[in-house]
Amino acid sequence: KSGPRAPRGKVAAVVCTSCPFASVQPAMDATSPKKRGATGQGAGLRGAVGLAAAWVCVQARCESARKPAFAVTSLSSSVSSVQLPLGTASSTSPPSSQASAAAATAAAVAVVAGSAHRAQRGAGSSSGRVHRVLRLATTVVAEPTTDLAPWEIEEETEEERQERYAREADEMKLKWDARRLEERQSAQRRQAWSQKEQERASLYGPRDPIMEAYEARMYEEARVIEVRRRQREVYERIKAAKAGKPLPPKGTPYLELKPSPVEPPKPEEFDVSGHYKPHEDIEAKKYKAPESYVSPTGPAPPPRNQRGTPRAAWENPPYNPPRNMGATRQWPEPGSLPESEVPPVRAQIEKQRAERKSRRRRMMDEEEEAENAAEDEEEDVEEEEEAVEAEAVVAEAAPAAAAASNLPSAAEIKGMTVPELKEALKAAGMPVTGKKADLVQRLTEASS
Repeated sequence: KSGPRAPRGKVAAVVCTSCPFASVQPAMDATSPKKRGATGQGAGLRGAVGLAAAWVCVQARCESARKPAFAVTSLSSSVSSVQLPLGTASSTSPPSSQASAAAATAAAVAVVAGSAHRAQRGAGSSSGRVHRVLRLATTVVAEPTTDLAPWEIEEETEEERQERYAREADEMKLKWDARRLEERQSAQRRQAWSQKEQERASLYGPRDPIMEAYEARMYEEARVIEVRRRQREVYERIKAAKAGKPLPPKGTPYLELKPSPVEPPKPEEFDVSGHYKPHEDIEAKKYKAPESYVSPTGPAPPPRNQRGTPRAAWENPPYNPPRNMGATRQWPEPGSLPESEVPPVRAQIEKQRAERKSRRRRMMDEEEEAENAAEDEEEDVEEEEEAVEAEAVVAEAAPAAAAASNLPSAAEIKGMTVPELKEALKAAGMPVTGKKADLVQRLTEASS
């Protein structure tokens, strides 16, 4: 009853002292360093359950043998010994009551073991020793420690990597093809715009950016007047309709408004002919401010022949004096010529374009001829090298052939001694090692 205390953390065995079937169950180590990681937090509880199972087994054996003495020792580190004398109860109580008492005792043992384990875990946590269990996503031994879930880890196979490389190469090729196409189209449009400006300058003279900007600003200012006039007109007509009065007549437009912007032309619809079309200026002539409009921003700039380079906005006069005060050529107003008018420089521009095309074609032909000539030269060099190599082979084979022609016949070889055979082989440029039979065979093969 007062046996030695069980080691710390051990779950003692259940011993039947007087049972003929006495047996000892091995103790279960719940806090061993080797098993702590494997059993985890529930080791103490599983030990208690095992103890209860052992208790029931021993009790059944004792009941069958009519042996009343039972004892339980040191359930855990906090319970040194628990004695359960059941001698009197077993002698006076029926077997059913004894079984009930055994079940109750087993439950009590499990509760005590669980509370002891929780107390021990609380003591370990309070002392700063917290045992954390590392739970891996899979059971793979070589799994790396990571904060990502298995489905978040992307592992690429060699086949997938090669497919990705091919896809990226195709995308890069398409990208550079699109860039080259864009550069080629941009160059064509710049060239076409330059030729178009040349043809326009031959009809209406060079452009006047200062006057064009002034006219565009005048149109925007006069457009405000026209928009407000239309709004007032709509308001007065709605007011008269609500009052049941006759509608006032519509007024005269102050100027013509530009239509809403349309979709820009597609690349394949862009005009790259380089020919000037007068209808562009004829259409632009419609959208100008009336001559009666007076801008609050100031008077119009002087004609081109009366002004020089522009000065700063706060300087007065706004333009420097002209360099040449002589009379200039009077060009027609843009948009005043009919659409059938052909610029006089078109033929010259077409001629220059044809010359550029022929020059470009000629340069391409020359480059191609140069490449072909280089390839022919490389082929000639290779042929010369092959001829030199063939001559060297022939030169090397000539002495051997001459020596072979001087070799003895088969009948003479059979009657020759070993020194004579070696001299003949040496003269023919063949090895002279081996037995006589080898020398005879080698010389016979060479002479044949």
